[in-house]
Amino acid sequence: MKKLILFGDSNTYGYDPRGFLGGRYPTEVRWTTRIKEVLKDNYEVIEEGMNGRMLPELGYGYFTSTIQNLTKEDVFVMMLGTNDILLTNHPDVEATLQRLDSILDYVNQNCMARFILIAPPYISASDSEMELYHDCSLRLNAGYMKLAKEHNINAIDAGKWNIEMGYDGVHFSIDGHKKFAESLLEVLSGIL
Repeated sequence: MKKLILFGDSNTYGYDPRGFLGGRYPTEVRWTTRIKEVLKDNYEVIEEGMNGRMLPELGYGYFTSTIQNLTKEDVFVMMLGTNDILLTNHPDVEATLQRLDSILDYVNQNCMARFILIAPPYISASDSEMELYHDCSLRLNAGYMKLAKEHNINAIDAGKWNIEMGYDGVHFSIDGHKKFAESLLEVLSGIL
């Protein structure tokens, strides 16, 4: 069966920001489960979300080995970048975009599968500290879309979907997971 890999960070994992120590939303809440349910007759949907994941380094690891082993019938969906700007006091959007540029070069040379890049939903500007990260996420998404066009890669700007976030302004709420799944399925119906 064809594979559809959903490769991302904590929002792909289904991180639940409501608890003091975090946790994971129940399976039925997560956007990845909704995708899996709708596409189950055509794809083996593989959830590859990991808390804290950043854009991958090239040359080794899960990303490169997975990309190289996919067939032209498979699909690889990647939504990363939030942690690249969020997990630092001085976010560097340009450095993140340079890394993405290298990744897209690698994808074009080594990936037989259909590759879909998702520019993540914007970080909410819930306070003055988060405003810096919100502004960076706007610039990041614009850069993602530009690079995707330059590399002839299918890309989706999920920042335009107005996904509801939890109190932290970074992780999807329950309604956010639902809306994200609905929005992604609508776009995928025109791509797959």
